[in-house]
Amino acid sequence: MSSILCLGNFGSGDKGQIEVANLMKYLYSKYKYKLVIGLGNNILPSGVTTLKDPQFKLKFEEPYKDLLKSIKFYNILGEADYMTKKSVTNEIKYSKLNKHWILPHNFYCFKKFINNVAVEFIIIDSNLNKSKNKKTQEMWAVNTLLESRSRWNIIISHHPWVSFSNSGFEYDEELNQLFNKLNETKKIDLIISGHKNNQQHIYIPNKPNMIISGVGSSGDKSPIIKLYDELKFSSNELGCCMVDFSKTRLNINFYNTNKKKIHNFSIIKY
Repeated sequence: MSSILCLGNFGSGDKGQIEVANLMKYLYSKYKYKLVIGLGNNILPSGVTTLKDPQFKLKFEEPYKDLLKSIKFYNILGEADYMTKKSVTNEIKYSKLNKHWILPHNFYCFKKFINNVAVEFIIIDSNLNKSKNKKTQEMWAVNTLLESRSRWNIIISHHPWVSFSNSGFEYDEELNQLFNKLNETKKIDLIISGHKNNQQHIYIPNKPNMIISGVGSSGDKSPIIKLYDELKFSSNELGCCMVDFSKTRLNINFYNTNKKKIHNFSIIKY
């Protein structure tokens, strides 16, 4: 099977990012995944100021220099990247300077044939309180799903549809409305998000499986200790997530920086 790798909240430039980068190099040497999905908060803590901001080098080029010889990062904007308008503009423009950093717009899609299987990645901008084109995005995303002829349709969003903490079930009402409209297409196979400084696998009946992988450089200090039927897995360990594709199965695997697989599950489609 052929894979992609996912992680968010990665651009800190600190020890945690290096530890996860080493894990990513190990997984690439073993599995040769095809690309990385960056789940937002690409440059922490508050984005960049100019197109020549040294943070691009310190927090992207240097930590991943070995990986960037072979693969590309398909990125999305998080709230840290939205701290200023200049940050958004320059992170998008940086795509033209560095062919390994893909971020052509605040929302976009691309198709890949992975293991000879067509996969559509629909990347949405979940910063709805800051986006000026959210209605356009909604129409575009719904139509993209409806028109997709790919075997698998994957939604990528910085903020998750829902998440869990020790205080309970969490979601944003405006984002919930958007996800409900997308879910009405009945064409979403998996939702991948970041934002939270942990990893989660969530399954709620009549919704797609959802995964969160936001520990690309730091994790929450307090693990989730409450039990929820919908929360199938949670971890605050540093790490990343890999998704393997075949015609009839998605295998999702969570890893920590000890190179240990700490959770996995499958989605079957006949």
